[in-house]
Amino acid sequence: MRKWGGFVVAACSVLLMAVQAVGEVPIPVNSPVSGHEPGLQNEEQIWICPRDTSIIVTNHRDFRLGYRQIGIGRGIFNGLIWSDNLIPPSLQVFTRQSDPVMTVNPAGDIIISHLDYDPDNQYTGGSHIAFLVSDDCGASWSGPTTVLPVPGNFFEDKQFITCDRTGGPYDGNVYVSWTRFPNPDQIMFARSTDNTQTFDTPVVVGPATTTTCFGGPIDAGQFSQPLVGKDGAVYVFWQGATIDSSAGCDYCTSIRVNKSLDGGSTWLGDRFVRCVDGYNYADGDIDVYSQPTTDADITDGPHAGNLYLQWRDVNPDPPNDHEIYFMRSLDTGHTWSPVQRVNDDPLSEDVDQFHNWLVCNDEGVLVSIWYDQRMDPAHWMFDVFAGYSYDGGETWTSNHRISLVSSTPDLLARQTVAANPTGTLAKPGSPMEPLMPLAGLLAEYIGVSCIGDIIAASWTDTRDGDQDVYAARWHLPLTDPRLIFPLAGETVDETPGLYWATAWKEAEVFYQLQIDDDAQFGSPELDLTVYDNLFDAPLTGFPDGVYYWRIRASKPDGITPADGTAYSVPGSFTLDATPCDCGLPGDVNCDESSTPLDVIFLVKYVYQSQDALCAKPDCPYHTGDMNCDGDATPLDVIYLVNKVYKSLDAVCDGCNP
Repeated sequence: MRKWGGFVVAACSVLLMAVQAVGEVPIPVNSPVSGHEPGLQNEEQIWICPRDTSIIVTNHRDFRLGYRQIGIGRGIFNGLIWSDNLIPPSLQVFTRQSDPVMTVNPAGDIIISHLDYDPDNQYTGGSHIAFLVSDDCGASWSGPTTVLPVPGNFFEDKQFITCDRTGGPYDGNVYVSWTRFPNPDQIMFARSTDNTQTFDTPVVVGPATTTTCFGGPIDAGQFSQPLVGKDGAVYVFWQGATIDSSAGCDYCTSIRVNKSLDGGSTWLGDRFVRCVDGYNYADGDIDVYSQPTTDADITDGPHAGNLYLQWRDVNPDPPNDHEIYFMRSLDTGHTWSPVQRVNDDPLSEDVDQFHNWLVCNDEGVLVSIWYDQRMDPAHWMFDVFAGYSYDGGETWTSNHRISLVSSTPDLLARQTVAANPTGTLAKPGSPMEPLMPLAGLLAEYIGVSCIGDIIAASWTDTRDGDQDVYAARWHLPLTDPRLIFPLAGETVDETPGLYWATAWKEAEVFYQLQIDDDAQFGSPELDLTVYDNLFDAPLTGFPDGVYYWRIRASKPDGITPADGTAYSVPGSFTLDATPCDCGLPGDVNCDESSTPLDVIFLVKYVYQSQDALCAKPDCPYHTGDMNCDGDATPLDVIYLVNKVYKSLDAVCDGCNP
């Protein structure tokens, strides 16, 4: 075991904070981590040190020598001064390193992992997954240790890691999952019970798909990510494939998952989560993926036990518009919520978002960052944006900009050649030869960390002429309210159910709601303080017509910093309180008939919390509420079964029971 320390402090360029064009949250200071080294620096991860939150540690893929190495950055004084260096040869197994990732253990040690391989023998005994550990916030490192004592005849790729910090029976276990090549590729998993000093024998958690379709087995997939739930259960999510050979070999790229209830010793079997876009290209010819990024609420707060899943996908309208989507599970992964869109730019603008990363902090707050093209009217250059969920993933806040300067795809593919110590360009065949084709123009992920109210992020930035690593540190912001329901211009009854995203921690924020028939709110019809993000009182006495509404969020006195937002951009709705025709009772899927399919929909709604009920236009009556008691319950399932299968009369007839 070897120790490494003694970074050389690099010059730090401190940029002034600026107010972004979108929203009121100031852009945080952007600091160069890697400096303007030759070659490309990309594919970042980051952690705020739990032992001292004024220190931030990053790692990234680095080509300053002309080939793949790992750089480690260390930011002190809250990330205002950075040091950066490559992992020295004394802590390397082979000559090439790639795919850096990071986690922390319950004691606050920082753990990094990366691929460590011999490019000439990477499929024949030259491929390791290596680990380094720091117990002093990145000042020095011990290692390396590897998953396998002796590598086999395969190549290990795209490993991601996590650590059990639940305080349960598996507390401190370090978990790693990855893809093992060659064909058929499989998703592998291994665990360490001694802080990465040794690892159990790896097991297959995502096997190649055996099928008669397409002439043979289908590779298991890529981008696996391990996750530990509140109860200590271990999950591995990945981007794979789902094939239905019984339906004409239907194929979809999909997110899949496997689960262990005993700390990774045994596994329940891989299963389908949902179909996704998979591999694609964003504007600028940037490689993008539907890589699952995950986290779990392991706190003792109100959303403890929630599982969170986020990914990039394509919205079909407008076509090929890349978005960041999110689901949560309230039942340890058995079922998942309806899909939410995290980015809040208008869909009509066809702006691409990609390379997202997600974290849940020690208070249960969700933080997400991603690359975003909304600041460029041509939708070509991109920035880093952030969004938050303060209510356990039920809603996502307005987004705000993190990067001060936009990056351009035009600088992503530039092949640079490092100068050797004599100042001349490297010769072909030397260790500093020109870069070979890279994994994606922008690599494949970025990083974000959050402890308490402190957030840190790292990303790839082109402001200095090629790819460099930048970082920022800021505090959880009070965001402008994001209006969710009703949609602009939607018709509602006298109880409109106005709903907006939580703008700050649920118990530490209140809202000022205004409703008026004048878009300028000269003399609001309603001006009310609300202590939740929902207003569902009836608008008694309001005549039918078009109304506008807006929200302002504030923190109560005594909370630091005490501040408030501007009013949101107004939403609108049409009030129509006249009686309506709610249609056929039992028509849960709104196809104008009551069939066995409606029973399935209602069962999913009642027993699996899936959003399956159908509300007729302009009418609050849910056709699955068979007995008209104002809710859909198991009793309604019995009534609907009697109606569909026994032709018994419905208990409730439309709007008039």
